[in-house]
Order: sequence, then C-alpha cells, then structure tokens
Amino acid sequence: FSISTGAATHNMTDSGVAVAPTLSPDKVLIFEWKNVANLADKPPKTILTATNNSTGDAVVAYKVKTTAPKRYVVRPPQGVILPGKSAKITLTMVGKDAETLLAKSTRGPLHDERETNVPADLIKSTEGMEVGARCEVRWQGKERYYAGKIRKCNEDGTFDVDYDDGESKDKFLVQTTDLAPSYREQQLEEKDDKVRQSILSKMWQELEKKIKGGELDKKTISSSRLTTKFSISDAEKEAYAGGLVPGPVVDPAVARSATDSMPVSPGSPEAIFAELSALRKKYDDLVAYTVNLTGDRDYLNNELATVKAKLDREKTKRAAETGGDGAPAAVADTKPSKADSSGFSLFMVLLVAFIAFIVGRIVN
Repeated sequence: FSISTGAATHNMTDSGVAVAPTLSPDKVLIFEWKNVANLADKPPKTILTATNNSTGDAVVAYKVKTTAPKRYVVRPPQGVILPGKSAKITLTMVGKDAETLLAKSTRGPLHDERETNVPADLIKSTEGMEVGARCEVRWQGKERYYAGKIRKCNEDGTFDVDYDDGESKDKFLVQTTDLAPSYREQQLEEKDDKVRQSILSKMWQELEKKIKGGELDKKTISSSRLTTKFSISDAEKEAYAGGLVPGPVVDPAVARSATDSMPVSPGSPEAIFAELSALRKKYDDLVAYTVNLTGDRDYLNNELATVKAKLDREKTKRAAETGGDGAPAAVADTKPSKADSSGFSLFMVLLVAFIAFIVGRIVN
C-alpha cells in the first residue's frame, strides 16, 4: 500500500516499513592499506554495494553519512537504485589522515594482531586476568600501552593477547527510503550528477521534515550502521617494517631501507624525487579538502534555498492576510521617506563639504 502526504506518496510494504536494500558488507567496512610507502597517491578505500531487491517497481533512494566527514570522501554520497540493480559507493580515506593513523601504530599491534607469552606485569586490566577480559598491554615490553583482550592464560603465568588491530571508532550510516512517485517521474538516474544530488538533498529535507512533524512514520526511512576496521596485508607489513615509511625522506642522512645503507644526498635524484613526492602529497590533500568543501557548499546552498522559499511563503501569507483592508497602503503613505527623516541626503552633505573645502583653499 502507499502513504499519501500532499504531493509526495511513499510506497511501503504491508508492514508499513520501507524495503531496505541489501548492503555488502553489511556490518564492517574494511579499509586496506595497499601502498604504505605513499598513502597520498593511493589512500585506503573500500567499496560499499547497495542492492535493490524489489521485485516490483520500487526505486530506492539512499544517502551515506559518517561520524568523521573530514576524514572520508564518499562518492556518490546519495543516489537512487532501480529495481534489481545495485549501486557501488566508494569510500576513500584522506591520505593525510591515513598516514597519521598509521604513524600512531608504527611497530605496534597494527603489524602484530596477536602476541603470545606476555608477562603479567606488562598487562593492565580492570576486568581481572581472565580469558576475554579487556586490557591494555605494553606491546613487546615497550613503553606505550595498546588496547586488546586476553586470549589465553598460560601455565607459566604468561598470557596470549589479541590486540584491537585496526579497530576504529569511525562509523557510517546508510539511510534508504522508497522514492516517491513525484520524484520517480523525474528519472533522476538519467540526470546530471550535480542536478541529481541537488534534487535528492531537497527530497531528504522534505522527508525528514514530514517525519518530524508527524506526517510520516519514522520507519519510512531505513537506517543501517556500519563500523570501520583498518587492515594491512602481510606484504605491506613486511615492507613497512623494512623502512618504507609513509611520506618523503626528510633527513638525507637516513638510509632508505634496511637493505640499503646508501644515504640520500641533498640535490640527488632521490632527494628531488622525495621533495616532489611531498609536494604531490600536499596537492592531493588540498584536492581532497576542496572536495569536502564543495559538498559543504552544495548543502548550504540547498539550506539557503529552503529558507528563502519559506520566507517567500511567509511574505505571501502575510500579504494575503492584510491585503483586503488597505492597511499596508495606509502605512506606506504615512511612513516618512529616508531622505525626509534624515533631513539631508548623503550627496548634499558631500557637496556642501566640497564647496567649503574649495572656498577655504581660495581664501588661503
């Protein structure tokens, strides 16, 4: 059946709940580092696939949000999915943020998800020293503590620990709804992406407003929450451990890798390449930031258009309420003009000042 709300009608199932598309992955988004030596050129990314399994004519509209909008670039952030079709959404991490996160885990549990035979004095736990207890561990006896949980209690008094390797607090929210016929008739899938994004932004604003006002049920929008996890392949871990650290070589006296003892000399091709790599990284970061600003601009433009439309409606409403008794005309007739209320116009004041200046020069 369907729910009619003025101009828009939203198709629903018999239970009154919008049909949600199938997401893959459906719980955890894994971002893989495939080039730790130069994350600016190839930042971590993943693909989220949303499939419209409807056997009828229901078109699904979706939008993707994240708790860290400055860290990720989502393309496209919203769109439509025809019946039986899928949409692939690319989620890309900004290279600078990826390097920062990786640097925090240098030589840490990001490269060793599990550690065995850990002495008890290197473990801090408020849940007791039992299997499954959350804890903080000084990885390989170093100063810094890393979060994890106890996997096994050994007979010699040591413990095996599983680290929270790559776990992230960043989350994504995928919201979907059945596209209303009034929007379906516009064939959004065939429009230019910029036009489609603008129309969909307006649709979501109207939908959320009607839900907030009680015109539609909250179940009109289906929401799916996904967590994130960062992963590095064994080959990349080995390369990273071998000295291929992210970013350019900043110290020419430092060897390029564990197997290469030749330092990078200033002015050498290697040093020039390192400097160019640094400039390229800054450029890519600037481009990524510009993309985020563009998205913010489009959102603010939509908000401005909405507010302007509301203001015009309010003006029209007030004009209709007072237009029949002639009150506005009377007010307009009795209201003094700006020139009358101020006595002199700005032009007259400037003219008098100029004449006084000339007269003063002549007298002197």
